[in-house]
Amino acid sequence: MNGGVIISIKSYNKKVVVSGDIIEIYNYKNDVLYDYKDTKNTRKGRQATAKYEDKLLNRKKTLQRNRRDIRRLVNCNIQENSKFITLTFADNITDIKQANYEWKKFKQRLESRIGYKLQYLVVIEFQKRGAIHYHCVMFNLPYIQNKELEAIWQNGYVKINRIDNVNNVGAYVCKYITKDNDDDRLIGQKMYFTSRGLKKPVEIKEGERVDSLATSLPSTACVYEAVFENEYNSISYKQYNLNSLRSQKQNVI
Repeated sequence: MNGGVIISIKSYNKKVVVSGDIIEIYNYKNDVLYDYKDTKNTRKGRQATAKYEDKLLNRKKTLQRNRRDIRRLVNCNIQENSKFITLTFADNITDIKQANYEWKKFKQRLESRIGYKLQYLVVIEFQKRGAIHYHCVMFNLPYIQNKELEAIWQNGYVKINRIDNVNNVGAYVCKYITKDNDDDRLIGQKMYFTSRGLKKPVEIKEGERVDSLATSLPSTACVYEAVFENEYNSISYKQYNLNSLRSQKQNVI
């Protein structure tokens, strides 16, 4: 392939991603190659002089990938006592490094208060006035009064929201915390960060296991389906929500 050698070729045309109660099934018209090594020479000159349109396209893809990953991580780790928290700066803090240092100190103080390590996902955003603020999902935070959390934060206003009666929490959270991330000030910066040890989505590419799982899911649990086209492939997508199915059973009872 263009003078290069590709070894250890693997491919799949079906994929399942399991993120807590959310199961996503992908069917591809054309096989997708993965887990291979391309030994051909990289075109360093082309990469260094990437066109502006390419950069915009890559940025769009990165944002889409980040939002997808956030949604899946939230669905994997959501718990009964999880909280959705917004942390703001009273001062006009615009430097991400400085803001992240304040976050680090806040996390240490909060963990000292509750007596154990926090599990969290944090998204960085900029307010209209330019100041940074954080949207956080704290998966294992116990009940704590808003006033006390503000005292621990020490930087400004804090808002706490419980996450109740939401079937697809990851999608709900993404709707509110990733709407403003197409921001030039975040170019080259991490859009979000997490605590260590969070559960990760499980990705299955083996055909028999995918077929077995797909056929075991009741049609009533399917909450969304669509067909997507790109220059390389046609993808049939279905999303199942097992929590939604349980809710249906409870309503029947």
